[in-house]
Amino acid sequence: MLLLFVVILALGLGVNWIDTSAARSAIASRPAEPPILPQSAESMPAQAAEVPTREVTTTPAELLATPDTQAASEMLTPTAAILPTAVATPVAFAPQVELEDQDAPLLVQAPGTVNVLILGSDAAADDRYARTDTMIIASINPDLPSVSMLSLPRDLQVRIPGRADDRLNIAYELGYMREYPGGGPAFLAAVLRKNFGIRIDHFIRVDFAGFVKAVDTLGGVDVIVECELHDTFPDNTSPTGKSDLDVYPGIASLSGKQALWYARSRWSTTDFDRARRQQKVLRALFAKARSSNLLQSAFGLYNDFRENVETSIGIGDLPFFIDIVSRLDDLAIKNRVVTYPVIKAFTRPDGAQVLLPTQDTIPYIAESLSPPAGNRAQSRPLVEVINLSGRPDMEKVAQERLIWEGFGVYHTEPVSQTVQPNTQIINYATTAKGSPIPRLASIFRVTRQNIEADPDPSSPVVARIVLGKNYNSCPATSNMAGDVPLAPATDMIPIATPAP
Repeated sequence: MLLLFVVILALGLGVNWIDTSAARSAIASRPAEPPILPQSAESMPAQAAEVPTREVTTTPAELLATPDTQAASEMLTPTAAILPTAVATPVAFAPQVELEDQDAPLLVQAPGTVNVLILGSDAAADDRYARTDTMIIASINPDLPSVSMLSLPRDLQVRIPGRADDRLNIAYELGYMREYPGGGPAFLAAVLRKNFGIRIDHFIRVDFAGFVKAVDTLGGVDVIVECELHDTFPDNTSPTGKSDLDVYPGIASLSGKQALWYARSRWSTTDFDRARRQQKVLRALFAKARSSNLLQSAFGLYNDFRENVETSIGIGDLPFFIDIVSRLDDLAIKNRVVTYPVIKAFTRPDGAQVLLPTQDTIPYIAESLSPPAGNRAQSRPLVEVINLSGRPDMEKVAQERLIWEGFGVYHTEPVSQTVQPNTQIINYATTAKGSPIPRLASIFRVTRQNIEADPDPSSPVVARIVLGKNYNSCPATSNMAGDVPLAPATDMIPIATPAP
């Protein structure tokens, strides 16, 4: 599991680029597949020089201000000397891709957009042989700013150059085995470009130890839990050699190990559930990092991530990411997971269970990587949430779900002694045209008899959600892609044309 926002904060506070040349060396311990080297390169901009830079109104030094200015000055000296006066788009690592007629056209994205491939893998004796069971694309629009996160399933079967169609999660390992230029990250980026038209500008890979240290450095993390979860994990600090993780809907305060377990649990859940939990942990870590004293956290993260991060992002990119983090809010974070029905189940002749793309996969990816439709409350339908479920924090669970679904939350009321048996929706809209009530009813599983019409043209909200004792916050994650309206896949450009 990777932590996008914590990684960005860590990078912005001084993490050096890790040289991956050693990881691209020949592998003596295992036979390598014949290398497949690109014969021609797709035109990709090395740097978005045409995008105007944005003046930084708050400098990194001001963001890290502390009363102990002498100590802060000494710690910041290595990076402060190289800070430019304006925020420029980071230079992309731009892996070379040999394109073919059957490859997907390139997705069109707004000028200045940066796509970061976030990778997590199971432990292995050599990281180069680890398969990437977590693959998240974070599309960052620096001008709004916004971040759109899309999780790709590990069992998604794709075309892999020089090999029969196979699971996406083996591409990283193959890149190193074949000594592909740029290694595993570059080969995986090439596979994504060829199959789905996704341009990858940077990659980040953090190991499990880095994840745990980052969370613990922040003092743990409070995750908004939607679904009850129980699992047992190996734990060398426990007398029994294992520990249980038991979480319930509401707010769960997790240590680094517990957050890792929560993000990785597979025993009683699907990969779609796991991908959603991973993105929820990312959001929680962003909220925690944003509310913490960054200077106190930064240097613990700096030391930890130097050993636990492999990335193409350099220290010179510091102002770009600090600028985005300082301006980002919860409404500007979009979350998507590739699920049914934009993919379909398939059993291969060898008996392997995989997922196949459909005609809707690329349009869904295009929608997922676009910025949120409205990243300010006034551009979203506003609702209020009243917690009469008898369970604490359920209004916070409902609030986060609503934000994920594109709503704004005007007001919430915490749990009270009054308990209502059934969840209810009070509809204040004066017209049915464009009404969000059907979508709210679907999210909260409210039947028609529990929807009350109370038209009020002066109401600041379109609806009030009254959570009852029957409120089930656990979504059906396997088919959530079906809730996203898809436009025709016209936001593409010809294969040989560079991204704008």
